[in-house]
Amino acid sequence: MNIRIRVHWIYKGILTVAYASLIYYESSTDTSSVSLPSHSDKLIHFFVFGLLCLMLCWTLSSFTIRSKWISKTILAIGITSLYGASDEFHQFFTPNRSVDIFDWVADTTGAVVAGFLWHIITHRRRIKKRSLAMEKRPVEM
Repeated sequence: MNIRIRVHWIYKGILTVAYASLIYYESSTDTSSVSLPSHSDKLIHFFVFGLLCLMLCWTLSSFTIRSKWISKTILAIGITSLYGASDEFHQFFTPNRSVDIFDWVADTTGAVVAGFLWHIITHRRRIKKRSLAMEKRPVEM
């Protein structure tokens, strides 16, 4: 049984903005009492912003853009990278938080990996859909 749930783009956008707001809120909190192993924060940045990029890809998949569908993935990666840069800028004004260019690099790397993972998965689904449509097409003689 193949059940497909369609989510309206407004709900996708609300969830994505809520997640971005959660990132903003968490980056506003004092983390001086939290002890993490060395460089593990980069891994956290990688996954948090990778998920943000996946959510942006999911939201942008609802829109029709005249250019190729890879443009949506690149747009999602760009938005995520800019949001990561703005997050680092925001932390400059937050007490007991530090600005680190390598955090932004981890943000952008997570976005790139997640964006191309989205691209690969959706490309495979698109190919599978086309092949199923070709099988169902009646043969003309």
